[in-house]
Amino acid sequence: MDTNFISAFREAAPYIHYLNGKTIVLSVGSHIVRHQNFPRLARDIALLNSLGMKIVLIHGVRGFLEDNGMAGDYVRDYRVTTHEAMEEIKRSCGSLRLDIEAALGMCFLNTPANTTKLSIAGGNFILAQPLGVLDGVDMQRTGQVRKIDSEQIKRCLANNQIVLISPVGHSVGGISYNLSLPETAAAIASALGAEKLVFLCRANGIRDEENAVIPDLSIKDALQYCQKNPQHEDIMRSFQAAQTALKNGVSRVQIIDGREDGALLKELFTRTGFGTALANNSLTQIRPAEVRDIPDLMRLIEPLIQRGNLLPRTKNDIERHLAEFVIAEHDRLVYGCAALKSFAADKAGEIYCLAVSDKGRGMGYGDLLLQSIENMAVKQGLTQLFALTTRTADWFLERGFEASDLNALPAIRRKQYIENKRNSKIFVKQPKSSPFQAA
Repeated sequence: MDTNFISAFREAAPYIHYLNGKTIVLSVGSHIVRHQNFPRLARDIALLNSLGMKIVLIHGVRGFLEDNGMAGDYVRDYRVTTHEAMEEIKRSCGSLRLDIEAALGMCFLNTPANTTKLSIAGGNFILAQPLGVLDGVDMQRTGQVRKIDSEQIKRCLANNQIVLISPVGHSVGGISYNLSLPETAAAIASALGAEKLVFLCRANGIRDEENAVIPDLSIKDALQYCQKNPQHEDIMRSFQAAQTALKNGVSRVQIIDGREDGALLKELFTRTGFGTALANNSLTQIRPAEVRDIPDLMRLIEPLIQRGNLLPRTKNDIERHLAEFVIAEHDRLVYGCAALKSFAADKAGEIYCLAVSDKGRGMGYGDLLLQSIENMAVKQGLTQLFALTTRTADWFLERGFEASDLNALPAIRRKQYIENKRNSKIFVKQPKSSPFQAA
């Protein structure tokens, strides 16, 4: 039995379910379209469409102009587009569109879905206006987005079409303008209320001081990394647009190396991802549990109940005490939980149902949950936090708890302890609040 496939499919399934029906805007640089991996990338894009995701693909043209000796001058990273360069851009867009359509059109050959016809839509979706004079330089045929015809794009997406857009917009006077690929992608994603904006470029995300890719960042932390550490030019061109998209309601922006086979699928359908995922806040958060979390709570604690680590609890038990639970969540998937039962008269609290899924082990969720419980205890005026455990004594000792005895428990909890006959180890500590909160 191929256990690797089974494990991978199970990991991908929640992401596939969540993204079904969601809009994903793909910004694909011209270097990526012309790379040898693009036919495989095109198959992956078609796969997303077949799984029910609404795909908008916008391509770049920079590589064509560079190859033809028309890179031109730049002002604040905007190309000064002459009339001659604009003509070359239009020719390049036509060539690239045909290449992309051809690659997408071959995606279902020699598969069980070879009778499926993938439909690609295009049109004058972008109303543009001239950028004008920038720092004293006439930008000529360089423009900026004035308006996106989002309703027409949505109609195409509703028909299960992949929408293919070139970085060219037309003014009300019928003049064509060259547009910045990252800015245009961000404008389209914002106008559509897209779930994700993905930049497929020649760099695999934002890197730290040791040149390692950082898998997820808040936009605030990402800005600090970009200011302190040199980043690839494609990252810097995309970053400002990423900030704009997130500010305008796009949930996630991802930056990945489009030259790597399978990078798009790994970024979208695995917890670790492949490049860098950006969000307004950290993708990891500790939050109060909600009714919708009850199935996940049961899933987390059931294995521990079966192993004898926790007392049996029913769905009704969880629902009655839901206000006591907090959830550890990463990119909307639940990886852990914990609860605080208060004994106000004794100024004591019990941490219970602390559980982390197998896939979340070693990721620090247990520590985040414990700190959240301590913060709750301090806020409620509790001066003692205690835990009862049969299997995880070392974990609590390593985190500042001390072994104690039955006398440390509130009277009502002491009675329950004697009645259940589990002979759990008792650990106590003084809770301390922390200014840190994963958000």
